[in-house]
Amino acid sequence: MTVRAQYTQLLKARFSSELYLSRKSKKLTQAQMAQLLCMDERSYIKLEHGQSCCSGLTLLLFLLTSGDSAKFLENTEILFESAFE
Repeated sequence: MTVRAQYTQLLKARFSSELYLSRKSKKLTQAQMAQLLCMDERSYIKLEHGQSCCSGLTLLLFLLTSGDSAKFLENTEILFESAFE
């Protein structure tokens, strides 16, 4: 597996978890969260279940609406760094 593929797998898992936690904390349905991220519900469900990786636009929209984008990025950086030590 290439390093890029490894990063993709890590991001899918991390983003999946963050989407779920964010949605639950905001008390939104999957359909509402999909609407917030300007995507269809089926695509959102695949993201939340870790079946697909987010696009740059989806990631940006999530960061803008998450309330704590710095924390998300900081934790993702730590995850990436620790994965290759």
